[in-house]
Amino acid sequence: MDKVLCSVATKGRYFTTLPLVLSAIINQTKLPDKLIIFDDNDEPQDMRNEFLYQHFFNILNAKKIDWEWLYTHKKGQHHIHQAANSMGFDWVWRVDDDAIPETNVLQKLFNAIRDDAGAIGGAILTPPLQFEQFSPTGLLANIDSEPNIQWQNFQKAKEVEHLHCSFLYRAGIHDYNLGLSRVAHREETLFSYGLYQKGYKLLVIPNAITWHLKNPQGGIRSNAKEEMFKHDEQIYRNILGFSGQTIVVLNCGLGDHIVFSRLLLEIPNPVVFGCYPEIVPCRSIAEAQALFGDLDQWNIYKKMAQWNWTDSLENAFRKLYDCHSPIR
Repeated sequence: MDKVLCSVATKGRYFTTLPLVLSAIINQTKLPDKLIIFDDNDEPQDMRNEFLYQHFFNILNAKKIDWEWLYTHKKGQHHIHQAANSMGFDWVWRVDDDAIPETNVLQKLFNAIRDDAGAIGGAILTPPLQFEQFSPTGLLANIDSEPNIQWQNFQKAKEVEHLHCSFLYRAGIHDYNLGLSRVAHREETLFSYGLYQKGYKLLVIPNAITWHLKNPQGGIRSNAKEEMFKHDEQIYRNILGFSGQTIVVLNCGLGDHIVFSRLLLEIPNPVVFGCYPEIVPCRSIAEAQALFGDLDQWNIYKKMAQWNWTDSLENAFRKLYDCHSPIR
């Protein structure tokens, strides 16, 4: 049976919406195998001293739900999500600290798992409802001209190209972009679209409603500056500019380039950034850094360590660069 981690990133909402979120998670008809609350507060507190949280922790223990409260390095929610993504679970259910799932949400999302699914989301509704009259496509090309499909109570399952806010995703397949600023603008769009680009299906399903109780006080993106959003938007636009291509970054040695050169023809429509253009025709690493903000997701040695890799470097490159897509 696939194991599910429920990940909650929180900041500034100890005594507003976070208790509602924890209560909703505790009362799911399908319980997660583990719950981690990632505390990103500038001045973190010990919730074991709070009456309400004492009861939450006791209920978690009574229901035998493994749980942790982890204090973060205050780098932003993309770092939190990547930490959850790398913890060895089969699936991660990411739940915002102002998003209140109805009791059947995890069960519905889990039941929709199939071999080619990379992520599954339900409706994320903000009362009062405003988007019921629209017919959004869920295509990334239309992201600037239509509301997100998850913002309405749709009636039929649909395949889309990106997801919003809260969803269940297949862990360890694609990395979050850690080059974004602390506000992590577009982080879930970049991440979910990355799964889509690797050949996995993104699904939205009906009757799995999460209520988004937007609160101007607190939140992971509090204390944001306009230049942070502009910085992240530019990275998003840069990556979108390579839609339909496989971005390859070879920030590594001469021998690694030689090994990679043997499988270049196996990679669908590659655009390569590297160090040895005489071995692999490529653009510069400096350009990749400027375009994408962070190159760790393409660091082959970091990925092999993450995978506990015992096979060849050549096959590690194959795993990293989409030669293992579920539909190939």
